[in-house]
Amino acid sequence: MRSFFTLLCLVLIAGLVGCTQPVSDPVEVEIDHSEMTIMTGTIYETEVHTFVTNVDGPRVVIVGGIHGDEIAGWTAGLELLEFDYKKGSYLIIPQASILACQLGKRYPGQGNNGQYNEVTYEDLNRVFPGSASGSATGMLAYAIISAVSDFNPDVIIDLHESKDSYTNGYLGDSVIYGNVKTALFALEMTEEMNANHITATDTPFHAENSAPEGSFNHYCGQTFDALVMTFETNRKLDFSRRFDQQMDLIQILFNKI
Repeated sequence: MRSFFTLLCLVLIAGLVGCTQPVSDPVEVEIDHSEMTIMTGTIYETEVHTFVTNVDGPRVVIVGGIHGDEIAGWTAGLELLEFDYKKGSYLIIPQASILACQLGKRYPGQGNNGQYNEVTYEDLNRVFPGSASGSATGMLAYAIISAVSDFNPDVIIDLHESKDSYTNGYLGDSVIYGNVKTALFALEMTEEMNANHITATDTPFHAENSAPEGSFNHYCGQTFDALVMTFETNRKLDFSRRFDQQMDLIQILFNKI
């Protein structure tokens, strides 16, 4: 019978041999970036960006600028055009309501009975899914939903800002989930945000389900078999802080999926 010492030596040698086995090299990530426009030839013409990596992963849609005065949201959307994606595929519409973003208003014509350059506009986030013909706002909503639907997403994110915090009756400092499927995921996101990214002067984030009918969140949550969320930062904070919070939430999302 082999001694314990002999067996121990054999085990150690086997371990050393195993350590010398070659390790496969990690996959070098390649990203294919393409662009298209929606509402081409109109005052609402805006870019849609697609990033497809060579590594399997989720299909993610991120939309900013549905409201043009919610600057940290659509600035984060623009930042994502330079992001180093590691896996999966991404459809980014950084400034969905491009005219509203240029004007710095919730929607064109805000404060003027919806009138801008003799055209009547509506709040884009109340007309989804829109229609292929009719009002300019409705056609823009339809074009956005068509691009999202063609992409067949697993995750849909809407970047927004509110006038104030949920603690004062608004929607700021919230992750709003669009369907039951997303509820636990949204709760986990707010817990991680509060544990790792909130300062002593910040209001803790919370998760809720309050998207109004006609909003991008509400329509997508009821229509697509996907995780659907809105990230709502609080415009009472400095712009740089709100932007950081938007990017923190996006990074938490990417890490989790």
